[in-house]
Amino acid sequence: MKARAAGKTYNPILKYEALGPEIKAICKDLEKVRSRLEKCERSLLAPYQLKKINSLFYLLKLFRMREKAGKDLRPKPLETLNGKQASFEEKITKLYGSPSETLLRTARNNLRRLKEVEELEHLDSKALREAFEKKIRFLGLDWKLRSARSGGAKLAVNSFRREIYIDSSARFPKNSLKRYLCHEIGGHVFRAENGKIQPFSLFRSGFPAYGETEEGLAVYNEYRSGFLDSATLKKYSARVVAAAECKENSFSELFEAFLPYFPPDTTYSLIQRVKRGLSDTALPGGYTKDYIYLSGYEKLRTFLENQKSESEALKVLYCGKIGLEHFKLTQSLLEAEVLKPPRFFPEFEKTFLENP
Repeated sequence: MKARAAGKTYNPILKYEALGPEIKAICKDLEKVRSRLEKCERSLLAPYQLKKINSLFYLLKLFRMREKAGKDLRPKPLETLNGKQASFEEKITKLYGSPSETLLRTARNNLRRLKEVEELEHLDSKALREAFEKKIRFLGLDWKLRSARSGGAKLAVNSFRREIYIDSSARFPKNSLKRYLCHEIGGHVFRAENGKIQPFSLFRSGFPAYGETEEGLAVYNEYRSGFLDSATLKKYSARVVAAAECKENSFSELFEAFLPYFPPDTTYSLIQRVKRGLSDTALPGGYTKDYIYLSGYEKLRTFLENQKSESEALKVLYCGKIGLEHFKLTQSLLEAEVLKPPRFFPEFEKTFLENP
């Protein structure tokens, strides 16, 4: 902000923790698991586990590329992609891909037409933490609240550790408190808790590519509970546009492009999210995952509108961390009583937010 006020162009240099020595042992264990799973030719779920393990190895490969690239902030291409040399920045941009043209048109239209409502950030992280702890105690959940350093997201959920991370330096709009509870607890925490009671760990840790449905369901909860206001929808839409435009623009270029739509602090947070993963944010590329909030919501809303019963369909989706592509598999396992019905489930008619 100081550089911009002085009329200078500035692109942040982002630093990350180095891979720990324990990674080698973890990879060795994963190789053993992968070898065993490859022999399970008749297994129903082994292919999904294999896909997840292969995805983990690919992420590890990217981390190592970033560490190597970090020694030279303008590195030469390191590997091939579609027959061409591909840099780390190109690879991380392709990790989640880009939003569809249809979604991008919707997002651009939302960005233009929706008004930015000023959200006064009266709550500090302590106040938000107290609200979350009160709700977790009321529900009888064994989850912990942890303070975290800023990494682009003010709130994050670790389902395996059963922890919710709150950026200790952030401030939050008071009128968004119930929306946060609805999104994080009613969405992510509930699905994790239901997945924990299932006989297969995939329902707790998550099927491959379940993230789009996961975030879409959390946003759908906001919508059905009446908390998806125009300001929030505008931010989700901006993430879609940023995911599309980061491929060709630097941090500072994206910042200037979105500044007409949001205050400077909001704009900075938006661009930081899409540029996280890179070291030198002057380079094109980015972490495009954030477009799945709106794409997941749109797909889920369409899917549920075409079901005979919203409630029955949601019970299947709440069996654990599954994607829409795993719906029929999960439904059949639930009907065969292989899976247990979800214990935690959002009842929109008598929203869980009526209680603490």
